[in-house]
Amino acid sequence: MALVAFLLNGSKLHQADETQAGIKRIPLRMSNSLTGRFYCALLRLFLAISTPMNRLLLISLLLIMAGRAFGDRAFDYYISGINREDRGDLDGALADYTKAIELKPDHAFAYNNRGVVKKAKGDLDGALADETRAIELSPNLPEAWYNRGFVKHARGDLDGALADETRAIELKPDFAQAWYNRGLVEHAKSNLDGALLDYTKAIEFKPDYAIAYNSRGDAKHTKGDLEGALADFNKAIEIKPGLSQAWYGCGVVKQAKGDAEGALAAYTQAIELDPKAATVYHSRGCLRYDNHQFADALADFRKAIELDDSLDYSHFRLWLARARVGEIKPATKELRGYLASRKTGRPNDWEATVMRFLSGQISDDTFFKATVNNDKTKEAGQECEAYFYAGSKRLIEGGKTTAAIYFQKCVETGKKDFMEYKSAAAELKFLRGTP
Repeated sequence: MALVAFLLNGSKLHQADETQAGIKRIPLRMSNSLTGRFYCALLRLFLAISTPMNRLLLISLLLIMAGRAFGDRAFDYYISGINREDRGDLDGALADYTKAIELKPDHAFAYNNRGVVKKAKGDLDGALADETRAIELSPNLPEAWYNRGFVKHARGDLDGALADETRAIELKPDFAQAWYNRGLVEHAKSNLDGALLDYTKAIEFKPDYAIAYNSRGDAKHTKGDLEGALADFNKAIEIKPGLSQAWYGCGVVKQAKGDAEGALAAYTQAIELDPKAATVYHSRGCLRYDNHQFADALADFRKAIELDDSLDYSHFRLWLARARVGEIKPATKELRGYLASRKTGRPNDWEATVMRFLSGQISDDTFFKATVNNDKTKEAGQECEAYFYAGSKRLIEGGKTTAAIYFQKCVETGKKDFMEYKSAAAELKFLRGTP
């Protein structure tokens, strides 16, 4: 049986596996019952015994206890599911966890792990149902609350995710991953102060938590704390040099600090670590565009779109870069074609409005009026973008005076974490003769 191999190896049944905000799969637990506590006591005794014959005798007793605690075959399928999942065989793991549940319908851990697999396969509804069932069977299981919170976040239920992660923390106050995931939810809800507190708590409980440093750096950048953000990104890299997101964060902050050379190096390193990171190509393209390296910028925007054709902002920037190298007509035709076949967003959303403006379908006034929004934070962001794109279009058409006015208005929005803000500031320097 799988238990024999486990005992002979003297290792944990299931090591937690964490990714960026990934679902934490849980080790097998049996200490909630008298049988479970007795079993765990025997396990500790086993690990202290070195005589092979005594170990074999104890194995026999442990197998009997395992059978009583779990139901022989259910336990084997559960362990097999873990092993298959570790090997990347999600379909096999799903089948094994399902079989374990059929044999033992109250197997909370199998429900929990099956929910992990369903989430990995993109079945959010199924994952939510399994994690909910795990909670019903074992209400004090912090990992199940954590996992369900993660699934709710993925489904866009931020309030539900926040509640679940909070419950996980209540059940297990030193649960670093739950603190981190709650920070991600707070971040998504634009509660940056709350996110910072949660990321910091996660780091307190797990000092080598590279991705938590990375996310805290992102929050600090958004709040305008560039030095703090850079320190966090550098710490993340120190802990995990291969973390491409941290190199990307370094690039963003260095670009904001005016260190174009350092930003370019950081973006390039991020791309080397993750060649399929479309967003990084986009950001490097924006940096090169701001330095008036239009051909290089165009290549980066092309690559970003090749990797992810749904990146609306890369399509905006591609139009700008092509226009700056004298390809206005073909650029406009391409942008209109993308807008007509666009599979994401809504027909009249903000991004579609930007494309209509750049491709000459609406006037400046209509464009600016479209920035109005009940959410004033969102409105300020749209104003920042509108003034940059309007200024860029006027500059391409030769209207430097109007372009400068628009770029200045973009900067006055104060949206320093927006690429459009950085690009408007760069254009103003060129227009003033101080690049």
